Amino acid sequence: MSTRRAGARRKEIAMFLSRVELGPRATEREEFWREVSRPYGAHQALWKLLGRDPEQKRDFLFRAEECRGRPSFLVLSAQRPEVGTDGLWGVESKPFAPELGVGQRLGFRLRASPVVSRGERVEGKANRRIHRHDVVMDLTRRLRDSGEPMPDLTERIRDSGLAWLVKQSERAGFRLASTSVEAIGDDGLLEAEPREQTAVRVDGYQQHRIVRRGATAIRFSTLDFEGVLEVVDPAVFVAKVIAGFGPQKAFGCGLMLLRRT
Repeated sequence: MSTRRAGARRKEIAMFLSRVELGPRATEREEFWREVSRPYGAHQALWKLLGRDPEQKRDFLFRAEECRGRPSFLVLSAQRPEVGTDGLWGVESKPFAPELGVGQRLGFRLRASPVVSRGERVEGKANRRIHRHDVVMDLTRRLRDSGEPMPDLTERIRDSGLAWLVKQSERAGFRLASTSVEAIGDDGLLEAEPREQTAVRVDGYQQHRIVRRGATAIRFSTLDFEGVLEVVDPAVFVAKVIAGFGPQKAFGCGLMLLRRT
């Protein structure tokens, strides 16, 4: 396997990966606790932590997790989070500057909001109106309309999520790795040759409704991906990781976390 370096480090952009946890005095501020426990509130709280001006463009991604029963965040940002003296946050930051090689394998985790765009005809208009659809519901609708057999939800989640991730990989400088598994024949005997299977788990399907004061509720769905990928173009891949995958980044989607294998 080739490990040739190919300019994966983006020296022109300084990025930081940070683990952000609630500090010892967070429980004393009920309003702050409520804010970070809500998806959009977490985005606003992290925005303040990063010292961003309301007029600035978002330049960070995050993933919400839970640590010892408290909200916890992994944040990829162009600015290192600066912790104040109020005791609300605890932060550990490291530069994000991976030097990757072509053919290198990495483990990954990704929470994303996979969608597909569909054009719908509008009466009296030549152009189609483009709508984004949740990939799971889109597959369900297409199978139902075509009269094809309807697989169970677990299979629809995997098939639609995997198809979306493969399309992402084609323009993001990586491919999904595969692994050999023993295949069982129709007669119960193991086949002579193993079959290749994509080394990716797709699950955690959730539908969300975010209510904001004075604004229309936002609806979206999320999927969790975990597996192994192979780097094809290091520079393109790192650039995409920094940009994020899919929509709804303000609600904790799009951050791909990488690990050595």
